[in-house]
Amino acid sequence: MMKYILFSRRSLFVWLISLELTYILAVVYLVHSNIGRDDDRRRLQEVVKRSDQCEKTRTQTLSSSSNFFYACAKEIKLYENMFAVLNHVVIEPSGDCLYQNNDTCGFNMKFLSTHCRNRTDLRGMHLKDPILSWLKALKITNKISDKPHSSRGVGFIVARHDVNNLYHTMTQIYNIVVAKHLLQITYNDSVIIFVDVHNEKTMLQELWNSLFKDAIHTRKPMPRLYFDTLVMINSGYEGHLSHLRLPNLPFISEFTEFFTRKFEICRRRELNCLNINILIILRQDTRNENDTLLVTERKFHNERQMLSQLRKEFPKYNIRGVRLDSFPIRTQFSFISQTDFLIGMHGAGLTYTLFLPEHAGVLELFPSYRDTGNTHYRTISKWRNLFYRAWQNFNLKNEFPNFETRFSARTIGYYIMEYINAKCKTVQ
Repeated sequence: MMKYILFSRRSLFVWLISLELTYILAVVYLVHSNIGRDDDRRRLQEVVKRSDQCEKTRTQTLSSSSNFFYACAKEIKLYENMFAVLNHVVIEPSGDCLYQNNDTCGFNMKFLSTHCRNRTDLRGMHLKDPILSWLKALKITNKISDKPHSSRGVGFIVARHDVNNLYHTMTQIYNIVVAKHLLQITYNDSVIIFVDVHNEKTMLQELWNSLFKDAIHTRKPMPRLYFDTLVMINSGYEGHLSHLRLPNLPFISEFTEFFTRKFEICRRRELNCLNINILIILRQDTRNENDTLLVTERKFHNERQMLSQLRKEFPKYNIRGVRLDSFPIRTQFSFISQTDFLIGMHGAGLTYTLFLPEHAGVLELFPSYRDTGNTHYRTISKWRNLFYRAWQNFNLKNEFPNFETRFSARTIGYYIMEYINAKCKTVQ
């Protein structure tokens, strides 16, 4: 009997210890699970926070009405020299272009106005073409009796220039984005109207098509159209993006946001010093819209050797040489959004500096025959507060026919290391 009692007490003691251990393990599990859930919540909150920040970037830059000026009792509104705004406009095909200049060829515009009695109302505004030509060509009327059946909300009229150059194309798109922002025009209720001589086979037509789904070409058959609002977009040379002496680029957040949303790259790459992405833009001869060979200046003579040596010198980093224009425009933006250090010869491809991550760096290379006074991409880097360096070849032995230049991998590697030292606490 005594043995049985002792055994029962011993069993009870073991059972109690087991129960206590089970309780402790359960508590540890629950705490660990809550920590995991807290981590998940924090990660989710960070994602939401980044998403909210992405939403808020659209309103960070304050619009200013002080830069608007008016004509015809405010029936014509102009923003600096970048765009003009008119309400109640009919655009109709005109047929013969013999007696019209390139900016007004192929179409007429009727403007409903009660204050613009004659063209003298438009004088003294110091405007430049093409807006000046468009306003001069307006047929002012106080009544539109034969309003077209086809009506649109908002139209953006554009005369493209330097159509195969990414930088100059961006200067015009910038003017459109600023107009959309200041006039609070949504992306879905507008149409773009091309009034230039260029067809739909331009090298950058894919970019226009990606950004503006609804487009009209006045050099092609078109119906009479009525617009509640017509926005006349001036040459890119008249926009802020071409004014390289500006200390800051107005509306830069709205501009970059417009592209990142269109191409669904709102979340940017964060710097990882153990895995640096280095993109080298390669250039090649191309063909224009008429299938004529265009010889491209400022090409690498030794691109394969240079890439091979850089990969040996930086085996931990992802170094890629890419001919960007051989990829779809969406893929090009994807490449740029994941690039930490961008390298390229002076050229329009470096316009992508506008869309690099905030921690990124840029190395701009110049051949001996190109003036380093071309500060387009240096200025863009300054506007975005990016790491920027430039290097020019002065050794004529490194210059070759067909506008090819040999660059030393050691020189490029030096600037890669300088960027890493500037951005990372320790060099990996």
